[in-house]
Amino acid sequence: MRVLLALLLMAAPALADEALEQGRADFRQLCAPCHGESGKGGGPKAGKLGKPPSDLTLITSRYGRFPEDQVFHTIAGIDMPDDHGTREMPAWGDVFISEGVGESTDLADALRASDDASRRIAGLMRYIESIQAPP
Repeated sequence: MRVLLALLLMAAPALADEALEQGRADFRQLCAPCHGESGKGGGPKAGKLGKPPSDLTLITSRYGRFPEDQVFHTIAGIDMPDDHGTREMPAWGDVFISEGVGESTDLADALRASDDASRRIAGLMRYIESIQAPP
């Protein structure tokens, strides 16, 4: 997974900037309703959840460094940590792949959708990394 992230995010600075911008847009649309625009957990849907959304700006301070693999897996819906609570948070990896594949049964379409989903998740991860509170 770490090699995939490195390839996705270090391929070219322009791609990294594009991924961050896509991540910012995806965050505003998909994450902010629960985690809030600032990522601190106070979004308009937060009160309707069984467990309050976490403050995403404190990930680095909680772990001592930004845990890329763990954040990527959480966004994708892989290895959901016990402290996240229930699956109230969508498995965005599944959502992105389903959007990309649509009704197609072609393997090439599925592979393209998987690559696109990985890029979007990496962009979200980079955006979340960019909003971390100073240590």
